[in-house]
Amino acid sequence: MKGVLGFCLAACVAAAAQAPRAGAAEADELEQSWARWKASGPESYEYGYNKYCDCHRDTPPETVVVVAAGVVERVYHVYVDSSREVPAREGSTDLYWTIDDLFRLIEGALERNATVRARYDAVLGYPTAVFVDYDAQFIGDEIDVRVTKVTPLPR
Repeated sequence: MKGVLGFCLAACVAAAAQAPRAGAAEADELEQSWARWKASGPESYEYGYNKYCDCHRDTPPETVVVVAAGVVERVYHVYVDSSREVPAREGSTDLYWTIDDLFRLIEGALERNATVRARYDAVLGYPTAVFVDYDAQFIGDEIDVRVTKVTPLPR
């Protein structure tokens, strides 16, 4: 009996070693897109995104992040049916993502074997949509972000 169990265990370990890693295609797409962004993306830019959650299911505000030399410099929100800019709370810029932070978010979620769905811009490579669900059994841990624009800023 021990011999059979040992053989089965060895066979399972060998099969697991040969199986493709979870998220291999997603990781490859992430790597290629991030390389495109690093090669041709602007150092300073403004980008907008909508973050969907229970508090804003259908009409989340657009969050606009101004990034200068890779650092979040300013953040404001534009609510649906309004053109007025509402500044983010003072001192909160470290709570917002740069485009590289979005790539890191995707990378970390893949490493944690989360459910990840991401789309990328064909030219510059930045993520245009990011959905992450860390635990399918848990409600409220999802991240659902859709980038609305990326505008290079003069240096």
